[in-house]
Amino acid sequence: MKVYIQALELDLNPEELKKAISPEKLKEIQGKGILQAYTLAHEGISKPKVLGQGHQILKWPRAVIQKLAQIVKTGTKFFIGHGETNEHDDRASVGEVVGSFIKELSGKISNIIVGYFPDEEKVEKMDVCSMEADIYTDEENIVGDINEISGIALGSSNEENPAFPGALKLSTVQCFVSAPGQNKHDEEKVVTFDEVRKAVRDMNILPRQLFTIDDLKNDRDFSKIFTENTTLKVEKERLEKEKKEVEDKGKEAIKKIEKSDASTNLDELMKEGYTDKQKEFIKKRFKPETHDDLSKENLEKYLEKEKKEFTETAKLFGVTEESGSEEKGKKKEQTSEELTMEEEALKEIGAV
Repeated sequence: MKVYIQALELDLNPEELKKAISPEKLKEIQGKGILQAYTLAHEGISKPKVLGQGHQILKWPRAVIQKLAQIVKTGTKFFIGHGETNEHDDRASVGEVVGSFIKELSGKISNIIVGYFPDEEKVEKMDVCSMEADIYTDEENIVGDINEISGIALGSSNEENPAFPGALKLSTVQCFVSAPGQNKHDEEKVVTFDEVRKAVRDMNILPRQLFTIDDLKNDRDFSKIFTENTTLKVEKERLEKEKKEVEDKGKEAIKKIEKSDASTNLDELMKEGYTDKQKEFIKKRFKPETHDDLSKENLEKYLEKEKKEFTETAKLFGVTEESGSEEKGKKKEQTSEELTMEEEALKEIGAV
């Protein structure tokens, strides 16, 4: 398929032109003539020739340009040059409109028309166009609406300027069939690797749009990345497991040390402020293995709680909290058979 670039900026491709044409029309014209795309109008300023008034300056808002694509009818005729009255009598048509769409070109909203031309030689030098239309404008020459587009005149930029500065031919596409040898324009195009690579970059095509994950995994070079990623993932999981095991062992070792030192630390904390009975009562009840936290702060809390427990127990059995040394001589010596029930109970908990 041949594409002739006639503008400074080409944002169109053959497939884009064909998408603007109905499948029925494409089938009808296949193998005959060419397709050419033109910018019919764009937002901004135009300087058209108005019949009976000479040249004027018109302002075209974006909204009107967007509406223009719906107004340009399929079948609207192309002519070489303008007639004196825009009438079609004695003016031979060289082609017709087969598609119309809106696109932004060079930062401006533009109406692109696609024309079908049976005879390429008649229009190959026609690189500018100008619409013949019935439009409405306000006092400031701002175009408010378009009633009808009766025809489109083609010309050569070597001889005349279009009303719109950008009303240029954008591309030309041969309408030949894909099978070789059917007409003189049919040439088999061999696309090189460099052309493909350039097209991918120019069209900003991403790898994920061309290849699947499996495609990349099966590639000789990219497969290494996936293999390395899997290996790193397995290694990461192994190291995390080992780290957790080491942390758990460390916590267990710390707990063992704390439990081993707990009784000693408890004695140290009870050096002052505790009677012998309180110490004995607390130490007999203290079981390090039942405590998750044996820090100094928690041991102090435990001692406060046990001290209160001892006081409540002593009151229950009518026993004083004084140490055994302070009570010497205050009681008569008694045998185990002579102990009261209350004293037996206190003896059991270490209070006597």
